[in-house]
Amino acid sequence: MIFAFSIGYLVTAVNLGSPISNNRLEPSFFPLVLGSFAVLFSSILLFREISANKTQASKSEQASIDLEKTEAEMSKYAPLWIMLSIFSYIFAFSLVGYFISSFLFVLSIITIFSKWEKMLYKSTISIIIVLIGYLIFEQIFGVRLPALWG
Repeated sequence: MIFAFSIGYLVTAVNLGSPISNNRLEPSFFPLVLGSFAVLFSSILLFREISANKTQASKSEQASIDLEKTEAEMSKYAPLWIMLSIFSYIFAFSLVGYFISSFLFVLSIITIFSKWEKMLYKSTISIIIVLIGYLIFEQIFGVRLPALWG
């Protein structure tokens, strides 16, 4: 499901236009790079899942497989949580601004793919990613991002 969504995102990003024009990066560059990485990483995950289903485990590996099954059951709703996070982000972006909505979105995605441990570390990583996004769009591309304070 994530792989199909990534392909759809990449196709949409390609339709935005040329990422480079007059030796300058255009605003379509970042979505194209993001879509390419999404397809790459989701295809890796898909390949790993297919490979894991084809292999047979021995009895000595049964305990680790039981642990993986428990983790898989916990994360079987991850695609639903990801889509909910994306829709919430799109809705909140214009209401509360770039910084708050992007921070919560990045933090939620990181948390979906990991455990609830080290939240301060994950929050710091989220802030760094949001600041990099701000620098790319606001400073390099000159795109004004919505802010809570106007």
